[in-house]
Amino acid sequence: MKLMKIVLSSLALSVLISCTSPTDRMAQCTAQGIGKDACYLAEQNRQSAINAAAEKQALENVREANQITPTAYKAHTYSLEGINLEVRSDGSAYIDGKPAALDEQEATAKVYSQGLNQFIVYSSGKVAMMKDRKFVGYMVKK
Repeated sequence: MKLMKIVLSSLALSVLISCTSPTDRMAQCTAQGIGKDACYLAEQNRQSAINAAAEKQALENVREANQITPTAYKAHTYSLEGINLEVRSDGSAYIDGKPAALDEQEATAKVYSQGLNQFIVYSSGKVAMMKDRKFVGYMVKK
């Protein structure tokens, strides 16, 4: 019984030691003689990688939960300036493979956005692209 307590205590202690805050990691980095800017950039890259992995896993979980496959819907794909917009028959849209937000829905058009980009999908089939509220051009259907 004592041995079990010792093992569990050492396991808990090792878990706590391995958990560090961003402040602790910054302090350890600068203590090694690395510049503060480089340490900050490394920490930001670490956080970005963690967030990207979590986002990817969340999307996969949603697809599995809803049994949605990328080919389950009829889709129309448009392209302009290296940006691809996929509008699916269920009303959802994906910009370069990532979900877009539906901002407005009217009888003649739907407006999707992601970041600074907005996409106006007209019921006629035309798609206008705007960047930072400025008209960029009409997207070409693939």
